[in-house]
Amino acid sequence: MKKMFAFSLFALLLLNIARAITLQPILYATTQVYPQAIFPGGDGFIQLTLKNVGTDLAESIKISQVRIDGPIKTEEWNANLGSLNPGDTSTYFFKFSVDQYASPGLYTIQFAIDYCKNSICQTIYPNVIVNVQAPSTLELLSVNPSSLRLGEKANITFRIVNKGDFDVNNLVFTWSLPTNYTNLILPLGTGNRLTIPKLPAKSIYDITIPVYVNPSAEANSIPLMIALQYTDKAGNVQTINLVAGLEITSETDFDVSIQEFSQNSLTLVITNIGSTTAYSTIIRALPSEKFILSPSVAVLGNLNAGDYTTATFSVQTLNITRNETSKIGERFSNRTLDFIRVEVAYTDSSGVRRSVVKEIPPIYIGTSPRTISTIKTPQAQRTQLSNEGLTYILIGTIGMVALVLIFKYALKRGKKR
Repeated sequence: MKKMFAFSLFALLLLNIARAITLQPILYATTQVYPQAIFPGGDGFIQLTLKNVGTDLAESIKISQVRIDGPIKTEEWNANLGSLNPGDTSTYFFKFSVDQYASPGLYTIQFAIDYCKNSICQTIYPNVIVNVQAPSTLELLSVNPSSLRLGEKANITFRIVNKGDFDVNNLVFTWSLPTNYTNLILPLGTGNRLTIPKLPAKSIYDITIPVYVNPSAEANSIPLMIALQYTDKAGNVQTINLVAGLEITSETDFDVSIQEFSQNSLTLVITNIGSTTAYSTIIRALPSEKFILSPSVAVLGNLNAGDYTTATFSVQTLNITRNETSKIGERFSNRTLDFIRVEVAYTDSSGVRRSVVKEIPPIYIGTSPRTISTIKTPQAQRTQLSNEGLTYILIGTIGMVALVLIFKYALKRGKKR
């Protein structure tokens, strides 16, 4: 009996040890540098990918130390990275720069990454090799714009300069995104590769690419990899790898127009004309010297892309005199405080609170109430101007006929005498 009990206890102990060995997190790290070669004074990105290849949750993942070899400048990279379930993968980007006086060579960046399970912690040490090349005569001056919105169609312009004393022949320009973001930005009507037969010395060249940003993607800051391949004066093929940061935002935009107004009331139509949802949207009436809109803030709620809603305000005029009625045409042509100015504030899909100010053409609110549809306003103005013009023409015609008749009558009386 005692032997049986001892054997059972021993088996249970072995089972617990096996379970403890089997159920443990194991972090595996891979790194990649963009671009693969960097020039002195240039910027780069490190892509760090962590995967939990173990069988238990990896907790309290953090970068505890970063060792940098050589002229590499970084920001504060020590950070908490959260946790990873078994089989999960997470990717992080870290920006760095190379000193402008750096010598060509290979430099090392080493991460110390801690992770735990309960009170048991482990550390891994992934390394990154940064390849610094000799300065080149070709440089990327700018990438414009530096940010794009989800769902946006835009033109990205790359400005390249040849600072050398010799022409660059057969320049091949290529841009690309990291593997995880290949479908985030797509070129429209063209590819991501362009050939320039000749770039003269001391000249600047602009390359414009029409692109479309995937509206289903997540807002993020991503590295845009650029490769310049050309034939130098000696006939050798040279390749320059560059990188530019591009911000993808979940901003949206609004159209604010007048639905109707009267002496005491104003109704606005607010439309989400962007490609993303605006959460917790409000509209705020900004101060004016001519009138007060109340309430000062109206809550609109969530507005999906393409949705619209209305907000109604009561209107209180301030010190509007009769002399000002003659200045209505001037107020329509001049940007004064007669404009209705509103601020639309919202939270984007990334959780960032944003706002945009909109101006609506000025309205003179007189003593007699009236209603104008925003959609029909241009036609109404044209009709009013047309009617006024016809009135003036009719009066002028009648006056001319009266003058002719008076002149004929005077001639007849003169002949009779």
